[in-house]
Amino acid sequence: MKSTIYLLLVLLSMCSCKKNDYRLDYSGIKPIVIVPNANWPGKSLYDPQPSDSLFGVQKLKLYARVSYAAALDHPVKVTFKPAPELLADYNTKWYTAYELLPADAYQASSLEVTIPANVKEAVLPVSIFPDKIAGTTDYFMAFTISSAGGENVAANAKTIIFTLKGQ
Repeated sequence: MKSTIYLLLVLLSMCSCKKNDYRLDYSGIKPIVIVPNANWPGKSLYDPQPSDSLFGVQKLKLYARVSYAAALDHPVKVTFKPAPELLADYNTKWYTAYELLPADAYQASSLEVTIPANVKEAVLPVSIFPDKIAGTTDYFMAFTISSAGGENVAANAKTIIFTLKGQ
């Protein structure tokens, strides 16, 4: 008798599964521009400290992405700006003593990148010059999106922090 009841319960649970053809309606949502790997401020109460880059790294990448159901039909010019004002907050939060990376220790051809039409993401490379980084000092650099060609920018996903370890 017990096995019959179990068999009926299993059969009933299998019959109750239905395919759901419901699709989300994004028509009222406007696209936003984000840094997809943004790490400041943290997104949760127990967010982990952004991990340090290894000594000698020579290239970093700033990503800009359109967060929307589909790519936009027009290009979007995204402008980044350095955010050195975040250093004190970072050191306070994580009990660290990072120093601001000197301006001559990195270079970007421009702090603007264009996300082409019908593409969701673009990358802005930043070159790091390890020979300009002194000894065992740990360095900090941050970039934030300052504008995105008239599109909205997500307040919680517009900043990325890089930490660079000395030797």
